[in-house]
Amino acid sequence: MLPEMLLSWWLLFSPFVPQATAPEKPVNVILVIGDGMGLAQIALAEYLYKPPSPLSRMDVVGLQKTHSASHLETDSGAAGTAMSCGVKTFNAAIGVDADSVPVKSILELASEHGMKTGLVVTSSIVHATPASFYAHVTSRGSYEEIALQLVSANVDVFVGGGEKYFFDRHSDHDNLVKTLERKQYEIVRLDDPRGRVKLEGVRKEKRIACFTALEDPIRATMGRSYLPYMAPEAVHALEKRADKGYFLMVEASQVDWAAHANDREWLALEMQDAYSMMENLLELVNEDENTLLIITADHECSYMSLKGKKSPKVEFNTKVHSSQMVPVFAHGPGAEQFAGIYENTAIFDKIKMLLGI
Repeated sequence: MLPEMLLSWWLLFSPFVPQATAPEKPVNVILVIGDGMGLAQIALAEYLYKPPSPLSRMDVVGLQKTHSASHLETDSGAAGTAMSCGVKTFNAAIGVDADSVPVKSILELASEHGMKTGLVVTSSIVHATPASFYAHVTSRGSYEEIALQLVSANVDVFVGGGEKYFFDRHSDHDNLVKTLERKQYEIVRLDDPRGRVKLEGVRKEKRIACFTALEDPIRATMGRSYLPYMAPEAVHALEKRADKGYFLMVEASQVDWAAHANDREWLALEMQDAYSMMENLLELVNEDENTLLIITADHECSYMSLKGKKSPKVEFNTKVHSSQMVPVFAHGPGAEQFAGIYENTAIFDKIKMLLGI
């Protein structure tokens, strides 16, 4: 009787310490990067978009700090490397640390663990942000070397411009398009920006290289519209090939370019294009309890602000990147890990932890 009374007394007066529960773990991760997409750019889209917007329906919101190892105002190479490789580096670097030592990216780690990998961008596929997920160079302008490293990276599905860097090469005169074909890539060309390409029709044993332009894809103001449907196409293609999950990075690349140009119409259409893509991806994720969707930016561009009484009026304050923090939205298993304020390198750390790689 006495031991039972002592136990009851101890339970009554002892503080309750809840046991920490392990985070939910996703099988697949989709990372969306709006290049240059800060809060003002998002606010513009929110005012123009019929609610509820895709971002307003995400589970969790956090903030990430964007500075590089060399500058308070990062560039896309250093910011992309921070998110893809988990290290701070100097501006213009791709996939290397501040001492120029190559560092494995989350895409490369995912591939090593048997996951399928993909990239979909509205820039050239060798541009800074996509390159930071598979290449390792000290200068983001080394496009021909970056293209060579993409061929070796064995990314399962990639969509973007820049085909010229694979065959019109001054450094070695190799035809890397032929090399891709020898490596079991199906080469798909999206010549008409309004046209549609079904990646689902490509045989499962083939990888996919979809070139959307010889150099950079055209602007949204000129009719480019492939991002909202090619991102889901890439998801379906990866699902078809994956038995251990997939990692996909999607970039709305030209939000940044429009802000650099201080072009209001261009920016509005790029944000509309990005929101349409986010909407489509969110619908897919809501149908699949195994996929984590993360939406963020690499940095803000132009110190943009909004004014006006009844409708938003965009004001650009510079033509360069800013040092502002940018939001991180997460939805799906493990989304709670992205709440709070943290360095951009934590994007890599959190994804790596959740995938267990």
